[in-house]
Amino acid sequence: MKNYKFSFLILSVLLLASACSGIIDREEKDVIPASQVLNTLGGVEAVLFQVYEIARSVHENNEISVYKQCGTDLVVNGTHLIDGNAGGMVGMNMYSNGLAANSGPLTSMWDNYYRAISNCNLVIQASESFPTRDESEEAAILKFRGEAKALRAYVYLELVRRWENIPLAVPLPEGSSPVREAPLASPSEIYDLILSDLTEAVELLPRRAESSGVGAPSKGLANLLLMEANMDLGNWADAAAAAEAVINDGSYELQSLDYIFGLEGGKEGEESNKEIIFSWVFDPAIQARPQRTVQMFVPLYDRVPGVARTLEQGARPWSRLSPSPYYWTLFDEDDGRLDTWHKINWYIDDEEAVMEGWDLKNGDIATKEYVLAWADGRDREARYTEPTTIKNWEDGTYGRTEADAEGFRNVIVYRYAQAFIVGAEAHFRNGNTDRALELINTIRDRAFGDTEHRFTTLDEETILEENARELGHEGHRWYTLKRLGLLVERVRLHNSDGAPNIQPYHVRWPIPQTFIDLAGVSQNTGY
Repeated sequence: MKNYKFSFLILSVLLLASACSGIIDREEKDVIPASQVLNTLGGVEAVLFQVYEIARSVHENNEISVYKQCGTDLVVNGTHLIDGNAGGMVGMNMYSNGLAANSGPLTSMWDNYYRAISNCNLVIQASESFPTRDESEEAAILKFRGEAKALRAYVYLELVRRWENIPLAVPLPEGSSPVREAPLASPSEIYDLILSDLTEAVELLPRRAESSGVGAPSKGLANLLLMEANMDLGNWADAAAAAEAVINDGSYELQSLDYIFGLEGGKEGEESNKEIIFSWVFDPAIQARPQRTVQMFVPLYDRVPGVARTLEQGARPWSRLSPSPYYWTLFDEDDGRLDTWHKINWYIDDEEAVMEGWDLKNGDIATKEYVLAWADGRDREARYTEPTTIKNWEDGTYGRTEADAEGFRNVIVYRYAQAFIVGAEAHFRNGNTDRALELINTIRDRAFGDTEHRFTTLDEETILEENARELGHEGHRWYTLKRLGLLVERVRLHNSDGAPNIQPYHVRWPIPQTFIDLAGVSQNTGY
């Protein structure tokens, strides 16, 4: 069996039971060397399953669970972000000294993503010489290869966008011993591999309509990632073609605004609706592996007298991030996304606790005047009922209670609307304004429930603003601003917490010091 250049990435793998259809639900059975696992379909599948576990683990980490939302023009610090690890989302949103090579959360993310790549490499390698006995085994191993190719491309895309200068995990000759050297590749080398992986994955993977659901890669995911990678490279025609492939896939449909982020029907219901292209799946039956995104945008409303902590109000608050003032300026009052995807008001539901002198009853809005009176000049407390996004909130569907700071809803990674928004930009930059308008206006028609709010002309700012309205707080903004060369400018304009610190070198993250010490590579400029 071939070795890989990172000695710390040579892993033993868990031998896990076969997957159920739909939700992945396997139990750990034993720990054995990879070389003894990859000679069976079940073993290959077990190695592949670990990729899902590893890659989704960032959302299980309280310090980085919504790292993709940090550091843009759409967010500011929540009132209690500073309670977190300086090297986690605190540094990532504020561009402070915590965003450094010795950051524990950042290093954990880097290491886990390379562990995921290592497992993808093992699956891809095994697929090249796997001794299939019949057509069904041939189909299975090719599907595993397609999934591994798509997931490897996804992880490399995350890494190259954040760090730019990263190593490739390259197989060594048969019989070689693991080595410490891991030279940094150029971004163009990484993108070449990403495009190659995704081109093959498109051919190997089934359409989502033919697969088991939102938790596995499909042709739609591979094409969407092709769109994203080609946008990064400025390949507008290729990006537009990939967007069209997603739009015409036949597996997806734009859903009503109130259905997209819902939980009714659970994993097989709204969480598997036809707008979703790919999600990281969390299983409430595995209580030890919850995700930690559900409470991050919930302000500390329950400290305001008369506003009790309930599931309806948001359950346990955490207040790590909050939508920026700029974000709220983007919405017209009749844009359906404003009320459907956000909580604008908090309500009195414990009227006996209302401050003396205020005639507020259960069901009344806890008005700004009331909260300001209670805060009595304390700026922090005055924000405890500020409006916020509810895209990642969770109710009691999976057993969450008012006290829980975690949940088990899936984390949506990509959805169908993104092909329209980014596809519109690709067509616009490629000179096809008519198609760009058609795509972006499809999204606006849904948002307003009519055809009276369509754009008749387009420019970069118009597209960027619609991108924020539709995809805000879903984890795509940082990459978009970086691609457009606007990250530093827009943070300085609209993220009051990041503005004092952000510098041009912050468009890439620091390479973890542990890796620099191990491999002897140079640090990214500025760190």
